[in-house]
Amino acid sequence: MDFTTALVLGVVQGVAEWLPISSKTQIMLVSQMLLGASPQFAYSLGLFLEAASALAALIYFRWVYLKILRGLLGDKEGRKWLTYVVVTTAVTALVGIPLYYAAKRWLLVGAEGWLMAALGAAVILNAVLLQGARSAAGLRSFGDMTLGHMALVGLAQALSVLPGLSRSGLTTTTLLLLGYRPDEAFKASFVLVPVAGLGATALAYLSEGAAVATSEALAAFAIGVVASLVTIKALLVFARSRHVVLVNFVVGALAVAGGLLSAFVG
Repeated sequence: MDFTTALVLGVVQGVAEWLPISSKTQIMLVSQMLLGASPQFAYSLGLFLEAASALAALIYFRWVYLKILRGLLGDKEGRKWLTYVVVTTAVTALVGIPLYYAAKRWLLVGAEGWLMAALGAAVILNAVLLQGARSAAGLRSFGDMTLGHMALVGLAQALSVLPGLSRSGLTTTTLLLLGYRPDEAFKASFVLVPVAGLGATALAYLSEGAAVATSEALAAFAIGVVASLVTIKALLVFARSRHVVLVNFVVGALAVAGGLLSAFVG
């Protein structure tokens, strides 16, 4: 891998991770095309580079993680965030780890893309319904999050270990379909990236060892951190706009496009 390839992989990871398209699939496609990597190694490389998104989230949402630490000392809002992270992580681990090894063995790329496309279509339908209601005043905030909703987000995140499924896409669309405001859905989705991303990186390293942690891959990691910070800021500005219906529609359309791309190209 040369620096140009590392640059491309870092930018792809830093942008795709936060959109409702599968960053793993994009990394797989690029690394197979530019490096001639096997599908199995390309899959592990995509998971390894998720550490870049994890570090970017820790930097951008540091105030949330500080709240989580205060939650251990009794802070009410912090306890809510702490519960959210614990519940979603537990569900993700229980479902996601077996799925990773199944995907690694059989590598069924493409079929999962249809699920991503279907979720995107559901979010577009949700946008149409919101337009019909002509009001977004009833949309939920993070404070309304129930344990059931947390478990559903954890399940969505677990499914994203499969090639063709976007972690951010699945968790964000799930939250939007549960009725959360776009800015709250994006934030709640992105805050989970460090745990899920570092877990994915650990699985990839355990599977491939030093072969996936080369100096070039580390350069791609650094580039991915910078690209991630820029992308997070842009998306949250968009999500905080008053155009709730438009945000739902755009997220849904990107999910459909990403899912179809994975289904036909993956």
